[in-house]
Amino acid sequence: MTDRFPDLEIYLMKPAPDAVRDWLAGALGSTATDISLSPGHSHWRFTVQGEAMDVFLNENAEKNFASLWFKQNLSPWNSDLDCARAAHAALAIEIRCSDSSWQEDEDEAEQPWIKLIRGEEKPLKW
Repeated sequence: MTDRFPDLEIYLMKPAPDAVRDWLAGALGSTATDISLSPGHSHWRFTVQGEAMDVFLNENAEKNFASLWFKQNLSPWNSDLDCARAAHAALAIEIRCSDSSWQEDEDEAEQPWIKLIRGEEKPLKW
């Protein structure tokens, strides 16, 4: 069994922010409250089981990829990969994520990544 990550982060290739927000609202069973919206950046708040969960979409995180970060993991997903699988199935776009939890003292370049594309999962050096 995978330990539950305290926060989640996945990378989405050129997502439509409204589609991401709508997918999350359905998956979380909660309406999104827009906290801050500016070109390229969205901050939404969802209420999950009576608790607030902040979710940030940075559309310019990496070349062609947006970062979707769940500051608190009150989601139904235990790991980045669980979240990435759900996002890929719902949004039908390429998703990338780490394959394990990240620690402050780890070298990010050494982190193994997974690419989800066209219904397949492939290892990736990013």
